[in-house]
Amino acid sequence: MILTSDRRQSAQGFLQSLAFLMAIVGVRVGYAQPFFIGGYGEGIYASKLNKDGSMAEPVLIAKQDNPSFFCFHPKLEVLYVVTETPRNDSSSPAAVVAYQVDREAFFINKTPPLQVINSQRIDGDIPCHVTTDSAGKCLVVANYSSGSVVVFPIAEDGSIQPESCNMVHKVEAGKKRSNGHCSVVAPGDQWTLVADLGNDRIYIYALDTIHGKLTPAPTPSFELPAGSGPRHLSFHPNKKFVYIINETNMTMTAASWNNNTGELATINHASTLPPNHVGENLSTAEVLVHPNGRFVYGSNRGHDTIVAMSVDLKTGAIQRIDNYSTLGKTPRNFRLDPSGVSLLAENQNSDSIHSFNVDVESGALKATGKSISVKAPACIRFLNEEILK
Repeated sequence: MILTSDRRQSAQGFLQSLAFLMAIVGVRVGYAQPFFIGGYGEGIYASKLNKDGSMAEPVLIAKQDNPSFFCFHPKLEVLYVVTETPRNDSSSPAAVVAYQVDREAFFINKTPPLQVINSQRIDGDIPCHVTTDSAGKCLVVANYSSGSVVVFPIAEDGSIQPESCNMVHKVEAGKKRSNGHCSVVAPGDQWTLVADLGNDRIYIYALDTIHGKLTPAPTPSFELPAGSGPRHLSFHPNKKFVYIINETNMTMTAASWNNNTGELATINHASTLPPNHVGENLSTAEVLVHPNGRFVYGSNRGHDTIVAMSVDLKTGAIQRIDNYSTLGKTPRNFRLDPSGVSLLAENQNSDSIHSFNVDVESGALKATGKSISVKAPACIRFLNEEILK
């Protein structure tokens, strides 16, 4: 059969679309998975995780000062990245940058540079976390040194609009400071939870995604034991449990979540360290729930391990399974691939990322022996995380 020019172009377009779809779907059967890396090096890097745990040499795709945390738009090909600096920094003031991402290119072995869409200054100091609601209507940024959370509306093209809300936490009685460390929009987009390390609290806000506003919930905060230092939190797939990793006292907290009232309640606390462990310069960093909901993982800096916790699916309670060396120093962020069979652990102070296989039945981690080097990694995201939702 002879194809006309129009039919030939149509066929070529179909085959290209099919190839892209196969590349995306292929992650379920072990194809290479692209991921981005942020931190305290020259900027944002791209790599790929292969089926055997090996990773492609990182490629610099955007230069930016201190791109310590980022997130993808849930519906558009856009990446949002914070610049972790003070607002009055003379050379690089605190900001959040929107980049256009040619996601398809990364699935066909290309690494094109990211294209800046726009940026907005942040009226806060040391922004260290950024997230969006599930529809991509607004950005929520947590600021560490100013103890605040800021909201930016997102335009239809993914560009960032001027700040619409800035909530500054007061220093609670008996506390020395306020440190906003993460902001997470609860499933359903009705609430935003903000972990404040200095105040030992999770602040809860009603979220108005139309106007980009936060309003304190009827029960405005969830208090943790003194000296806990809540840093990050992660929702369970059932949307009824929340897991909070506490930086200062090296614990993880399991809490129940009431999405109707916007309230958290303690289920239990568990140490992220082996029994009777004694050490110095210890702190935690990241917490993630496994896609199957049976396990929760957290990173321990100083101890330089990932802790695996089992989850009681009826009560939400957690219990330590074991600790696994990250084969480097100061594990900051880490990431489970969307299928839950691989984990990438970043070691900020040894400039390395190591891959691990995850036993989905026991929760155990096993090092693959594969690693890559990149300067001071602090954040990692797979490009197919939103695609597969």
